[in-house]
Amino acid sequence: MKTKIVWILLLIATTTYAQKDAASDSTIVAKEKAPIFQGYSGGMMLHAGYLFGKNPSAVLPSGESISPQGMTMGIGGSLRINLWKYLRVGCEGYVSTMKSGATDMRDVLQSGSYVRTGSGGLIADACWRMEKVWPYIGTAVGGGAMRTLSVVEGTEEDWQPEEFAMLTKQGFGYVNPYVGMDWCMTKRVHLTLRMDWMLAFADKQLIFPTGPRFFFGFMFCH
Repeated sequence: MKTKIVWILLLIATTTYAQKDAASDSTIVAKEKAPIFQGYSGGMMLHAGYLFGKNPSAVLPSGESISPQGMTMGIGGSLRINLWKYLRVGCEGYVSTMKSGATDMRDVLQSGSYVRTGSGGLIADACWRMEKVWPYIGTAVGGGAMRTLSVVEGTEEDWQPEEFAMLTKQGFGYVNPYVGMDWCMTKRVHLTLRMDWMLAFADKQLIFPTGPRFFFGFMFCH
């Protein structure tokens, strides 16, 4: 009788250990097979920066180049998909405007002159999702167009013909490295700060818009 009881207790112990081992193995497999898709985020940002570079298409009949540089401001947004643990990929688009009064050619260009750039492309970054802050680093690749209105001579009066005004449009590609950080205000709403350096190129040369920009906005996460 005692022998039977011992064998029964050994059987129970062996079965319990096997069940725990199987549960542990299933947990490891579940961790290894974590879903690739980890949610998405998107939102809008305001930005300001200092842009410079040559505008190959803005040349006066005298041969003088019109390439203002200075402060620019604008708005845009981005949309990202979170993959695995760190990777985020998506797209972005922005519009920036530099008015003549904020450039180094304010004494040459009259009121109404501006340089406006629109750009958009693909983005990819590595993001460390901590409890309250999400630092990230990445790059954007895309293209855009720069429109320049240069009023060089004429009158400041409204509805009067200008003696000399030039409107040019220049396409460009760009590579845009950036760093930033999200502050998790709530699980769904993040305040994001970002700094980038726009590197625009056309005809195998760097052109306007090139320079640093600073971003401030909100991202909504799902």
